[in-house]
Amino acid sequence: MPPPDIATLPWLLSRPSLTAAQLRQVHAQLLTSSLLADRFLPNSFLRSLLPASPLRALRLFPRLRRIATTSTGNHPLFPNAYTFSFLLKASASLAPHAFPRLVSSLHALALLVACDAHAYVTNGLIHAYASSGLLRSARRVFDLNVSCRDVCSWTSLLTAYGRAARLDDARALFDAMPEKTAVAWGAMLSAYVGDGSFTEAIGVFQEMLRARVRPNTAAVVGVLTACTALGALEQGKWVHALVASAMDGVVATALVDMYAKCGSLEMARQVFAGMAERDVFAYTAMISGLSDHGRCREAIELFGRMQAEGVRPNEVTFICVLSACGRAGLVGRAREIFASMTTAYGMYPGVEHYGSLMDVLGRAGLVEESLDVVRAMPMRPDSYVLGALLNACAARGDTEAGKKVADWLAEMGLDHSGVQVQLSNMYAGRNKWEDVVSVRRAMDDRRVSKVPGCSLVEVDGVAREFVAGDRSQPWIMDAAAELDAQLRMSDHHCLPHLDES
Repeated sequence: MPPPDIATLPWLLSRPSLTAAQLRQVHAQLLTSSLLADRFLPNSFLRSLLPASPLRALRLFPRLRRIATTSTGNHPLFPNAYTFSFLLKASASLAPHAFPRLVSSLHALALLVACDAHAYVTNGLIHAYASSGLLRSARRVFDLNVSCRDVCSWTSLLTAYGRAARLDDARALFDAMPEKTAVAWGAMLSAYVGDGSFTEAIGVFQEMLRARVRPNTAAVVGVLTACTALGALEQGKWVHALVASAMDGVVATALVDMYAKCGSLEMARQVFAGMAERDVFAYTAMISGLSDHGRCREAIELFGRMQAEGVRPNEVTFICVLSACGRAGLVGRAREIFASMTTAYGMYPGVEHYGSLMDVLGRAGLVEESLDVVRAMPMRPDSYVLGALLNACAARGDTEAGKKVADWLAEMGLDHSGVQVQLSNMYAGRNKWEDVVSVRRAMDDRRVSKVPGCSLVEVDGVAREFVAGDRSQPWIMDAAAELDAQLRMSDHHCLPHLDES
């Protein structure tokens, strides 16, 4: 074996196929060189493998420990607190599925060599335990190492509670934090967004501003996501005005998405046009917005411009542009784009892409081709795919195929009231009244109920939620009365003026 090269040694020592004899040979060569005189060498080796190769770093550690022990009679500086910070970072990146007992083993070793009370190790343990889903262990480390707590300790645990949807624990910890950084505020806001508590997320953002903490990108994107979900256009405009002077590409993309989904397509266009650089996420947001607003041909043209500029589309981009093809009735273009996923970009279409293609074919009433696509799918069709196929059957009035699709949905446990109502309407369109009665009777027997429709409306700058038939809150009736008055006035102005004579 040639003399070891220091740059390749970590890779050589971490090879899974390295035998004991080869390890002894490498060790012997290290002894004859001056490398072992470097007391920082073991940690340098571990750090060189991160973050790219966490598994190699974990495999390398016991071999380095063996070399250090046999060379010096237990190396006084290995392992130390920095060693555990590297190892815990590696184990966290492999969590939660790999090596479930690894973190506790490293914790035990840190206790044995008296490195557990170091801030690096405490924070690493909290993060690694939390990444492995062991929140009780993470909290125990947090509670036992009071003297080592810093802002990273608090934020790591807060983030872990948020990801686990334990919002009460996250909020209690957040309120108890002695120092709330922008990262901590962003973590609390993201926890609410992840849970779907969008109103609370906006409230956290407002608290953050009152505390005179400058929001970071994560917080701004989080509050814009909340505005998008609530349809709170005025709130979104307010956030835009707040960050307009220091806006990066990530925030600009979030603004494009927010404006488009809140109904202000022109503002989305302005933000998109003003971006210095546009990545795949910016293009995808704009393509989606154009498609949702019925500007489908413009969306497809923008997709072509994106390709011409060398921006590689992702899976979501293809879903958006296929949706645009369906709304524009461009079946041939949809086929080309669907095929290009594999031929031009080496992507394998997922069930969502098949569903989008089925929607295109369904809108065009191409039942036979739709059935062929479903049969050729390499995966099990989901409710969206079969629902699009059912729409195709309805467009053509093909009751036999529609019944077959309804049976498929029933097998998947997705036979809800909407499926049965559509099947009933198909029978009615063909004057098959006995079948209509049969479907309706089956719905009554199974007590298939309809879920009431839920809507959002912005009242005085606040997004409010209500369901069909909801009369429980005064603002609902006030808003309904105002809309009714406006409609009556509109009808009055549209009436023809009669000649009184």
